[in-house]
Amino acid sequence: MTHLFKFMKKMASLLQPSIAAQKTDYNVNNRLEEIVVFLMLLVIFLNPFPHTTFLDQLFFYAAILPMIAIARNKFDGFYYNTPLLYALVLFLFWAAISVIFALDKQDSARDLYSHLIRYLIFYLVVINLFGTKKRLLLLAGCVVLSEFIFAVGALVFYYGIMGHDFATRFLIGLKAVAPDAVPFGFTLGIFLAVWLIQICRNKFQRSFLAVAIMVLVISTIATQSRGAILTLCIAFPVQLWDHKKILSFLMITIILIIALSPMQNRIQAKLFEDDARKGLILYSIEIIKDYPILGTGFSIDTFRNPEFIDKETYSSQIPEKYRKNRFDRPHNMFLSMATRTGLVGMLLYAGLFAVCIFMCCRLILYEKNLFIQSLSRCCLALLTMFLANGVLQVMTTHFIDMVQFIIFSLLTVIWKIRKDRPESEI
Repeated sequence: MTHLFKFMKKMASLLQPSIAAQKTDYNVNNRLEEIVVFLMLLVIFLNPFPHTTFLDQLFFYAAILPMIAIARNKFDGFYYNTPLLYALVLFLFWAAISVIFALDKQDSARDLYSHLIRYLIFYLVVINLFGTKKRLLLLAGCVVLSEFIFAVGALVFYYGIMGHDFATRFLIGLKAVAPDAVPFGFTLGIFLAVWLIQICRNKFQRSFLAVAIMVLVISTIATQSRGAILTLCIAFPVQLWDHKKILSFLMITIILIIALSPMQNRIQAKLFEDDARKGLILYSIEIIKDYPILGTGFSIDTFRNPEFIDKETYSSQIPEKYRKNRFDRPHNMFLSMATRTGLVGMLLYAGLFAVCIFMCCRLILYEKNLFIQSLSRCCLALLTMFLANGVLQVMTTHFIDMVQFIIFSLLTVIWKIRKDRPESEI
């Protein structure tokens, strides 16, 4: 027995460094996680602001290095097995094939990385490091705060400092921002703020969120974007179907703001008699006819590049009254994807949203936890917002890419929280 005791004591002493090393690795991983979370929040926070590309890239790539270290230390659950990730990988595979046969291979390869692969990396980092309720709330709060600060600053700058009349479309004429793209961020902030105010109990925080909602709604309407107004009218009922009083108040407020603003003139305009929009649709269809399977390549600019697309040839194939319009980019997310990656690519891209809607509906219908249900409804409203706005707008900016992958990330995180953790821990 004495010899056995000495042997066990000796083995314990040999194992001690290993246990200490594990604790050290755990502490190092925690610190690295905190660094990556902070850097990714900075990337998300900077998204609405123009002229921040350098900082955005700096923080993003600075976050990747510690993330690699976390992966090398075999961080538990680094790769998530979710339906959306499979759909994203499948779409990436087809987009990469389209690059091989692209008209402009170099530009297609560059856009494939900058507009898809980079955001897939962002998505993977977020869904792995924001997989707790606390960090999820932190991410949502960061988005709301960012959009609120941008909206207030832009309102003061545009109408106060620059002296524009309130009848002027918000941010029109500024090269750094697009009035039709900005509402994607505003509405993202609105729906997340509505979700946060439902689960928040702190009076100060609820007051701030209420102010943020009103400022962002006013800013959205001030852009006079018909797609954005359509978004609010469709997506609010999706999110607030079980809160009829709040829904009624918000819808009445929106109607009153529109009635008292120049936005009513744009709503009265005949949207479906927009010759420029019809011309772009017909022009895009003619290009798709020539490149139906793989498209012209993932490049965003091939559509308007005379070296690869002969404008005169395609414009001559559409009715004469539409030929004088500019044919820069399709004002529709699915037409844009069809021209770039073919009809197969468009279907795979549409499949991303079909998978997301399936995930949302499953969570809403079968999960009893209020936190899960409320965020699932919020994600469904955000998807509705993105689709309703996307069929009417140009969708080829980094700003909109980030909004899209923030929505994808939120949904994936809530899916994984419910799948991997007991309800008592949510």
